[in-house]
Amino acid sequence: MTEQPSPKDMQPLNDLEEKLARGEQPDANPVDVILAFLNNEVYIVSADALEGADSQVEPLVLANSSGQPVLAVFSHPSRVAEQYLAAAPNVLGTQGSAIIGNLGNDLGMVINPGAAFGFEIDPEGVANIRRDFKPADEPGDEPAGEPGETRRQGGDPA
Repeated sequence: MTEQPSPKDMQPLNDLEEKLARGEQPDANPVDVILAFLNNEVYIVSADALEGADSQVEPLVLANSSGQPVLAVFSHPSRVAEQYLAAAPNVLGTQGSAIIGNLGNDLGMVINPGAAFGFEIDPEGVANIRRDFKPADEPGDEPAGEPGETRRQGGDPA
């Protein structure tokens, strides 16, 4: 028997989850989901505590259904399942854009593994996001909305 998500699990808890929920619709624009991920705080779990500005942590990496490694990323601290906290009890917040910028070339990521709102991105998808999106405040950009907001660069208007 498959465990059904509780009603609480089906309610978006923040802007990112609202975009993730809308991303399931047939007319959804995937760029909206990517921008929401890049511009919002997301959470990783680690066995290591963050002890200072120069601290490094080893985040929880899972294996996907193909056995490939994926970084576990969560849209809200309450989305971290107990099984992950048992292995990595420290929940650390950071910008989604920092995750993409530091992910490397051989690692994909899974957002909210096992939860109602989530998806997986393979290493090629991560590289495409890194290539196609950049922070709005980089030199040469026109002024944009919020400070630190990430915008899509070049290509088709979205």
